Amino acid sequence: MGDLNVANRTLAIMDNLAFLRRLNNECIDLIAIDPPFAANETFTGNPRPPISDAEYAEEIALAQAHGVEHNEGRGLTRVDDIWSWDEDVHPAWKMSIEDDYPEVFAVIQAVEACASENEAAYIAFMAARLLECRRVLKPTGSIYLHCDSHANSYLRMLMDAVFEAGNFRSQITWRRAIAHNDARRYGNITDTLLYYVNGSRFTWNGVSISEPKTSEQLATAYPSRDGRGAYRTADLTGAGTREGESGQAWRGYDVDSRGRHWALPRDSSYARWIDTNIIPGYLRIEGVHDRLDSLDAHGLIHHPSRGVWPGLKRYAEADTGNPPQNLVLDPIGFTNYSTGGGEYSGYSTQKPLELYERIIKASSNPGDSVLDIFAGCATTAIAAENLDRQWIACDMAYRAWTMLKRRFYLNGIALAGTTDATKDALASVRKDRGFQEPQQWTTSRTIGPGELPERDDVDPAPHHNLRQPRRGASQSTQSSSWSGRIPKDDAKRLLMDQFGPVCWGCGYEPRRPNGSLDETLLEVDHIRARRAAQGTQGNDELYNLALLHRTCNGIKRNRMTLEELRNHNAMNGLLYVEKISDLVDLYEATQFAAEQIAIHTARHGLQTDLPQPAGSPA
Repeated sequence: MGDLNVANRTLAIMDNLAFLRRLNNECIDLIAIDPPFAANETFTGNPRPPISDAEYAEEIALAQAHGVEHNEGRGLTRVDDIWSWDEDVHPAWKMSIEDDYPEVFAVIQAVEACASENEAAYIAFMAARLLECRRVLKPTGSIYLHCDSHANSYLRMLMDAVFEAGNFRSQITWRRAIAHNDARRYGNITDTLLYYVNGSRFTWNGVSISEPKTSEQLATAYPSRDGRGAYRTADLTGAGTREGESGQAWRGYDVDSRGRHWALPRDSSYARWIDTNIIPGYLRIEGVHDRLDSLDAHGLIHHPSRGVWPGLKRYAEADTGNPPQNLVLDPIGFTNYSTGGGEYSGYSTQKPLELYERIIKASSNPGDSVLDIFAGCATTAIAAENLDRQWIACDMAYRAWTMLKRRFYLNGIALAGTTDATKDALASVRKDRGFQEPQQWTTSRTIGPGELPERDDVDPAPHHNLRQPRRGASQSTQSSSWSGRIPKDDAKRLLMDQFGPVCWGCGYEPRRPNGSLDETLLEVDHIRARRAAQGTQGNDELYNLALLHRTCNGIKRNRMTLEELRNHNAMNGLLYVEKISDLVDLYEATQFAAEQIAIHTARHGLQTDLPQPAGSPA
């Protein structure tokens, strides 16, 4: 299990993907993120109170110290939630995902097919980051992803592909408002939190966020009473027969004859309460009948005068409350979190502190590491600090530094780096709240793009289940991934070196305004679309790969072969050469690919089965 290679309390002001890639494997206990929702709009907010001159000067100075330009204005904070392939998705991400994680790539393609390219770009953006989240999450760790109806269904599919569907635990619906007037539809007053774990042994402290029962509820739930107090009678048996002691008769009660077996408290919270309060050593009793004898001797078994089965007395004193449910209706933050309340800091997408404290209590322990890669106004970090967890926050905006100091200061904690600028800006708020000066100073660190952590490990192999053939496809129609023969980046370089940095679909050579080559606009795609029905001619080997300008690749997708794309471009006047025959010759390209695969095979000992080059005589 990896060590945390970053300070316990760290704010990273940089691209979160670059930051994630420099964290060690399996070093995080809990990830709680509130990413953009793919709402296709820009959210703005006015920090409350307004950013002061001194705070703004500190933001600029910090950005200059990190060697970058300040990326926020003086007044409004901006959260852009508009997505595109060109602006938000690097071609290398897409190629890497298609290569190593075909199930994840299939989700991106599905979103593109049924929604829009903008939403598909958003899912590709999130996929690159969630794959890194899985890598840094401990096997015992958990992740919560906050979203709304814009991309809920797509993110659920993506999370299933990245974290495995079997690791899904809950979809939590949180009522974020009492009412909302939305034109020509039902009022949208809920958000969703997708909760996944990273393995079968994970932290779960549900009791810590249980709601205590009211006196009326307790009276209804525990109608009987004895010398120990109120209790109810619960079943001591379970459905189905069993071998061994759990299926054998005890004191005349023959459970097997009625198709049942003994089912006693063994290591549950009630068993622990019995061990602590009534039968010391109960947890160490092994035999089923020995436990029954001990429970009976201490008056914990009710023998009915009528009826068939004895019952276990469960006392109200041991009641842990109403367990947490996946529907959160209680008005978390309706007063403190709303725009008129004290917790609101001016971020239009801000979430209530109490909600994230519940998450952290339930899925981590004191001292654990909590990560938020969309830190915004620092809600996750403050919740983690309040609950004695380590925290790491990452955000692109230098405004996050100011908001972090402010939120901590108003919660009674002064971070290292808190200056008079912060205190002065919050003077009126402190007065309104009857605020007391913080008694606690906490060490923290703020790092910029040039201060990435130093890893001391290497990436693990891609998750094995994501490298298997897709369901319903036979092995004969699915090739190994490109990395099985020639890695995708190497394939791109080989083709560019041999045939030049030109698009094979139109002949365009992508250049920047200054005339320099822009290789990022060239992508690797299939000559014949990769579909199982096309057999070996639709696979991922080098002889089926071509260089395409991003625009041509957007036209082609999986709907056309390269030959069809060329004809389409010729008919619509989109060629940058005089005629199709002036484009890269595919027969020459497949011969070159055969040579390169042979070289690679000889070097690495891999077997290959090449088809006839395209256009070759039969």
